Amino acid sequence: MHGAGKVQERYPRSFSEKTRCDVDGYPKYRCRQTRIFVDPKTQRVVDNRWIVLYNLHLATKYYAHINVEICSSISAVKYLYKYVYKGPDRATVVVERQANRHGQENNAHVVVVNGEGQNHDEIKAYLEGRYVFASKASWLLFSFRMHEGTLFITHLAVHEPRMHKVVYNDNASIFKTINSEQNQKTTFTEYFQTNIDYPLARKVTYMDFPYVFTWTNGTKKWTIQQRGCSIGRLYFISPSAGERYFLRTLLTKVKGAVSFEVLHTINSVVHDTFKSTCIALGLYDPYDEWNACLKETIGMQTCA
Repeated sequence: MHGAGKVQERYPRSFSEKTRCDVDGYPKYRCRQTRIFVDPKTQRVVDNRWIVLYNLHLATKYYAHINVEICSSISAVKYLYKYVYKGPDRATVVVERQANRHGQENNAHVVVVNGEGQNHDEIKAYLEGRYVFASKASWLLFSFRMHEGTLFITHLAVHEPRMHKVVYNDNASIFKTINSEQNQKTTFTEYFQTNIDYPLARKVTYMDFPYVFTWTNGTKKWTIQQRGCSIGRLYFISPSAGERYFLRTLLTKVKGAVSFEVLHTINSVVHDTFKSTCIALGLYDPYDEWNACLKETIGMQTCA
């Protein structure tokens, strides 16, 4: 209860025959309309709508009320992190001498609370002090890492012959831009050339190319990786894109291709389309696609 008999936390809750999630991602748990009893002290009628949620197993094991909630949306995750990292309540109070109209200090004092006083210097306040709350202090005491670097990601182009994107300046000549040799090179076209130049390249797929080779935008070339590695990411292509979708599927399986014609060739048979090539390799079946889609949906389903 809060204030003059006002109830917080949405009590009494509404009846519900099953657990479901509302539009905000928060769960509304099952609350069946069963027994009703009267509080002998207050003569208040109480039913399941007034029962605080609890976990019977945890309550009996630890002899304490432990609330367990279903986390099914990003809003709930942000809610949890807010309470963990917001730190304790705090206030800044500074006592300063107050200057008179002639710029001389007098004996009067002014109290500045949370920077609400006159002539507040934000830079000075930041440099002179900062708060280290409990979670950050613990992190520093245990010498945990303050930051962490991740692997570099190389985006891999996927396009049909002479259907790649060209970026040009408004003031440049379109004719020269289109016919420029450098603008004809992409990560995909140079993948073919690298397979010709390096036998090592023929042992990996296009998607795994950045593990072994480094792409240089300036020279538009793949060079052998000297240190570290990168993760390759093929641009997403919808199945409705047709041939480009099947080309992307081939590039995740085929190794050592040196041209588009080689990608069309399976067991010395040159296929007319990338779709027929995928079918010949057993990479595509309309029914398998639907089954794979449904299986993926089952694994990713949430209550929200």
